[in-house]
Amino acid sequence: MFRSRIAALVVAALAAVAAIVVGVSLVLPRPAPAPAPEAAPPASAPPASATTDPPAPVSTPVGRQDAALGAQERAAVDEPVAVRLPSLGVDLDVVPVGVRDDGQMDVPLLVSEAGWYRYGPAPGAEAGNAVLAAHVDSDRGPAPMAVLLDVEVGTEVEVETASGATLRYRIDEVEQLGKETLPLDEIFARDGDHRLRLVTCAGDWDPVAQAYEDNVIATASLIG
Repeated sequence: MFRSRIAALVVAALAAVAAIVVGVSLVLPRPAPAPAPEAAPPASAPPASATTDPPAPVSTPVGRQDAALGAQERAAVDEPVAVRLPSLGVDLDVVPVGVRDDGQMDVPLLVSEAGWYRYGPAPGAEAGNAVLAAHVDSDRGPAPMAVLLDVEVGTEVEVETASGATLRYRIDEVEQLGKETLPLDEIFARDGDHRLRLVTCAGDWDPVAQAYEDNVIATASLIG
């Protein structure tokens, strides 16, 4: 009986280590531009308790668009380094992300960070949508970007860039859409009026797919 219990504990420990390794592998940086994105990354376990400490990884389901932006062109971009919703107390670092091997948009490991889709327009661009995606929760509870679940139209968003500039946006629209029906071409548009798109998970948790069923997309216009 005692030996059986020890064996069970060893198996459980190995499984936990494997889970951690898999989670980290989902967010490893890509060395070169990836093919055009196709789908949304899965989410992980539903929330347990609120925290902003580094948790176990949770992927935010979003889609992606063309990844053909050249390295030289990216180098000239004033990249975003932080995003804030001052009225809601949200202040996240922003890191550039690309496309994973499975065709999904990468997301940062930490809930204290948002990922900017670096193959698309940057905040402040003359045209097209700048996409920032962040986790909705972790195994420790809701993440800061969970505020998008209840955010109101008119809420202001600030994006700080690498040059020290602060861009001000106002949320015009908030949509909750099923991942299977996401208008990826629209969300990741490279042309048309410039918009900021904030994305996170929403809807019911699907234990089979290990993902939330929906996304919340807050669309904001540049006001200053």
